[in-house]
Amino acid sequence: MTPIQHTEPARTGEHVLSEAAGSRSREAIVVASGVLAAGTVLAMTTDGTFVAHDPTASDGTEIAAGILYGPADATDGPVPAVAHVRDCEVNGTGVTWAADMTDGQLGAMNAALMQAGIILRGVELPAGVLAVEDPA
Repeated sequence: MTPIQHTEPARTGEHVLSEAAGSRSREAIVVASGVLAAGTVLAMTTDGTFVAHDPTASDGTEIAAGILYGPADATDGPVPAVAHVRDCEVNGTGVTWAADMTDGQLGAMNAALMQAGIILRGVELPAGVLAVEDPA
C-alpha cells in the first residue's frame, strides 16, 4: 500500500515565535492583489495597501514592510487582512519570500524587517545579512 502524502498550507500565525503585548505587533491592512499565504513577506504600495514583496521592483514594493498573519485572496480585488508590521520574532522557515533572491536582495529585505523590529529566526541567511549596525 502506498502512503498518502498531504501537503498542508501555512496556518494563520504559524510563523510567529513572539510578539509584543496586546496587538502592538499587528495592524489591520488591505491586501491589494494576489493569493498570499500566511507568512508572506509584504511591501506597502504608494496608496497604503499591501502586496507581496518584490525585490526586483522599483516602485516601493522592493522594501519589505511586514509579514502577513493569515492567508489572503485578493484575486477579485482588495481584501482586509492582518500583518505583523513591528516588534516580533518569526520562524524564518514559516515565512515566504520571493524565489531566487540574490544575497543583496535578501540582505535588503532582512534589513527592512529588522528596522521595523521584525526578526527572522531559525533560517540561514548569507553571511553578513544578519549583522545589525552598532548604534554607538
